[in-house]
Amino acid sequence: MSNNDLFRQNESILSLVSRFLDIAVVAGTGWIAHWAYFSTFELDPAYKLGLILGAVLTVVIFPLFDNYQSWRGRNWFDQLRAVFLSQLSVMVSLVVISALLKNTAVFSRLWFAIWALLSLIVLFTYKRLLMMCLREMRLRGWNRKRIAILGAGDLGRKVAGHIKNAEWTGFEIAAYFDDNSQVAGQKLDGVPVHHLNRNLESFIEENKIQEVWLALPLRAESRMKEILQTLQNSTVAVRFVPDIFTFNLLIGPSVSEIAGIPVLDINCSPISGINWAIKEAEDRILAAIILILISPILAIIAVAIRLESRGPIIFKQERHGWDGKIIKVYKFRSMGVMESSGAFTQATKNDPRVTRVGAFIRRTSLDELPQFFNVLQGRMSIVGPRPHPVSMNNEYKTKVAYYFQRHKVKPGITGLAQINGCRGETDTLDKMERRIAFDIQYIQNWSIWLDLKIIFLTIFKGFVSDKAY
Repeated sequence: MSNNDLFRQNESILSLVSRFLDIAVVAGTGWIAHWAYFSTFELDPAYKLGLILGAVLTVVIFPLFDNYQSWRGRNWFDQLRAVFLSQLSVMVSLVVISALLKNTAVFSRLWFAIWALLSLIVLFTYKRLLMMCLREMRLRGWNRKRIAILGAGDLGRKVAGHIKNAEWTGFEIAAYFDDNSQVAGQKLDGVPVHHLNRNLESFIEENKIQEVWLALPLRAESRMKEILQTLQNSTVAVRFVPDIFTFNLLIGPSVSEIAGIPVLDINCSPISGINWAIKEAEDRILAAIILILISPILAIIAVAIRLESRGPIIFKQERHGWDGKIIKVYKFRSMGVMESSGAFTQATKNDPRVTRVGAFIRRTSLDELPQFFNVLQGRMSIVGPRPHPVSMNNEYKTKVAYYFQRHKVKPGITGLAQINGCRGETDTLDKMERRIAFDIQYIQNWSIWLDLKIIFLTIFKGFVSDKAY
């Protein structure tokens, strides 16, 4: 029996073991938290009942978040989010049940907090280690899945290329199938191409194919129906690969469900649903903390601006926000008084409009500190593409491809472009294109961890710049 056969026969056992491990982690960390707080492993009846109830809720809730599906080839952050939401739901359910039973006073709040945090850490750690072990096994030839790609055209070859460049996913291309008699009987990168007229079911059975991937153009709808009809009595998994490569997308597609209908989101913002709630909480909490910490700095800058020149301390300018809506962005005034609705001219080196205080706060990015109030208002985010003046957007939207895609998220005080040196004057088209490329890259790869990384790096790379005039 091969290693792959052994894994295939024991996949259900691995899933069952994972379920038991989750239960053990949730209950066990509660027990350890009890020892850490009360210095004893002996539990009172109420705490015993709490741990038992936590284990039962784990059995019920964790499968609802697809924790036990195959995570082969999927993003680690997706699994982390599933674990986080599952454990959060378990803990919230425990609080609600305790409140309904009116016995919340029986339990220590600190013990509960230690339990919640410790269980998350252990769950994340063991699942990450498990994924790393499986990944290493797949690289060594264990636990691999044999697939057949139906379609040897451009789409099928691109799919094959992606699979071969990600060997850690454990997918192995056994064969292509295609209607084109010119490629049938040949090999593409060492993989044989069979004609679709061949008995597909017998080939799947004889070659132990576990998945069939339909990589046919969208116009081949009738052919796909025939194939599905042919495979109706087969237990092989069938996946459809939509030909999204032809759309030249900058923001990656995802699948969602609307009114019970599965929908392929071709060009939608990744920050929606639970992602939106997480980012909103991140922004509001961090902005409030930062404003409290920097309040003395804000006062000193305000006094310095007023002493040097007459006029408002805060400069307000209309810029495009989320979904292209017009918002007013706050900055400390760094130039002579000017109308916010006037035509915008970028500041240049030794710009005579810039005051002495203005030159310092622009070079150190202190002029942008009032934008934390924009974050509290919900108009901006701490991390995101920098908001450009409306007139600048109108100028560049016809010059830079996908320029307005940056408005699929809230504008930010700092961003991926800023920590990579894209600050200050954009006097050439290639400078703006580079900035937009970083903005799109941020949207494509957004995560809470990327936000925290950018905030951290901004402290060292994003404030002082000789390009900020």
